[in-house]
Amino acid sequence: MALEGTLQDMSLPDLFQVFRMGPKTGVLLLVSGAERGVVYVADGRPVDAAVLHGVERSLIAGQDEAVIRMLLWEDASFTFRHDPAIRERPARIARDAEWLVMEGMRRRDDPARALPYHRIGLDTQLQLSPLPSSAESGVSLDVNQWRILSQVSSCPDLRTICEATGIAPEQAKRIVAELLAIGLVEIVPPAAKPAPPRPRHDPLGEAVARMGQPALAGVSAGVLAGGDGGAPAGRGLLDAIMRRIRGL
Repeated sequence: MALEGTLQDMSLPDLFQVFRMGPKTGVLLLVSGAERGVVYVADGRPVDAAVLHGVERSLIAGQDEAVIRMLLWEDASFTFRHDPAIRERPARIARDAEWLVMEGMRRRDDPARALPYHRIGLDTQLQLSPLPSSAESGVSLDVNQWRILSQVSSCPDLRTICEATGIAPEQAKRIVAELLAIGLVEIVPPAAKPAPPRPRHDPLGEAVARMGQPALAGVSAGVLAGGDGGAPAGRGLLDAIMRRIRGL
């Protein structure tokens, strides 16, 4: 028997709690306006998810991001149908339901977190994501998503992609955010700056810096040249400076 209702009757976090306590195995379908969501549940745990848009069913979010997007919906109808075959479906959701619910709450409190394209700039570097063996073969992308995706491997940053495709920067940022949510591209992390070289320990220079030129008065030219008993110049000068300090 199917479980049906609306998110006004039972929220998505409550549904996850019901699935976990069951534990339930099946498919949860949600409809919110033009968007449709699907969550695959195996033994009470969400294992895969997707959000589709419009009659063309274009994929706008997948896996963890899809669940978080659905957690932000306030008005949607849902249907859950038992399906033991879901246990054979490869798990593609990395986080557990509790983490996803908490992330959904954080994004609800801070709407900017739900708009990842605001953190994408024209200098953002992208790379194609390695597709898992379990990736769906029927991913549906619109024309502009394909145009952006086709340039990722050959363009160094989003600015170059915009120039190559003629897509406006703000639209390109939104499309990249969609491709990130689907899991087809990744942002290349900035290269770490090399650590500055550690200065070589120089006791002579340190002593001179601490005392300044007046402290060197009276040090003989022979010492500076290393003629004090044949000692090396650096060590002879340091000894002379220390003697001068003790005599002050």
